[in-house]
Amino acid sequence: MNFLKKLFVRSPDDYVRKGDTLFAAGSFYEARTSYQDGLRCCQGTNGCDDLIARIAVKIDEANRSLAALNIDEAQHALNRGAVDKAVEHLELAITLTHDTKIREKAELMLADLVEKTNDPEELASPASCSSCSSCSPDSHGAVVDTDIDLDPLEHYDLLIHQLPEEMYVRYSCLGEEFAYMFIAASHDQHTEALQLLEKWFDGSDRDIYCYEKGKILHRLGRVAEAETYWLESISERVHNPLPHLGLALLYMDENRLGDAARQIDAMIAADIFTGQALLMRGEVFELSGDLDGAIRQYGSLLDTPIVRSAAEKLHGLLIACNRRPEAAHIFKQYLGTCQH
Repeated sequence: MNFLKKLFVRSPDDYVRKGDTLFAAGSFYEARTSYQDGLRCCQGTNGCDDLIARIAVKIDEANRSLAALNIDEAQHALNRGAVDKAVEHLELAITLTHDTKIREKAELMLADLVEKTNDPEELASPASCSSCSSCSPDSHGAVVDTDIDLDPLEHYDLLIHQLPEEMYVRYSCLGEEFAYMFIAASHDQHTEALQLLEKWFDGSDRDIYCYEKGKILHRLGRVAEAETYWLESISERVHNPLPHLGLALLYMDENRLGDAARQIDAMIAADIFTGQALLMRGEVFELSGDLDGAIRQYGSLLDTPIVRSAAEKLHGLLIACNRRPEAAHIFKQYLGTCQH
């Protein structure tokens, strides 16, 4: 998800933890960025070989997930009759990963498209509709890659596809000025983004205005102001999930673990980003020194859809606690042959 990009962290492990949270949220592009930042943090540091290897595996997993999502996006593009866009996504999928099955799937789809290009009638799709509203999403999980030369509004649409569905629908209707602000913020052009945000704001969608302003201020290191705007965003529209998650991460980054625990518990109770919140609750236990609490929290998630992320965290924590037989059991049962 792009709204969490480049939050302030201080060590490779912080970047990995942030990447894991983003990965669990399905924001694979942002997760990859965080892992890559963690890898850069390791450069020139002795004793980081194991961590470097683990981050490399995580980057591969993020790329694999990005490739799979690009294949899905190619299919959605075909359903709209956007053949060129489908080709673009398939070519990107092939370059993103070494996974044989994913590459073969993309290559087969691409070859089929090339063949059908010689028979335009075969490309006609009843799903295409030129009258579809620009405020109605056709899919979620579209993939952003900075290597693609995109029209700015297409770039914006791909960025906001990583938001929760309700927020995607709202963000897709905010206009060009907001889109350019969002892109500027994603490129860390903070001063320009703030100027564009103030120019765009007309009093409506105040929760989004407050969230986006808080996000930019947080990236500038103006933590107290960011917290104020995120709290105001929540008071404006409590069901907007973005400032809730932003606050939780801010509190964790600032080592305000009591505030983080209360914020995350409130998110769990309100079913806001529940998967990420449950993992983050374990991280707060871990950061506060309650390793038994963290182990119990991660262990409770092994029969949930976030089993993989929970098992990774539990395995690493058991290793750190020198509980290697239990760690080996978790690895064998949940992590398979890809140890990291």
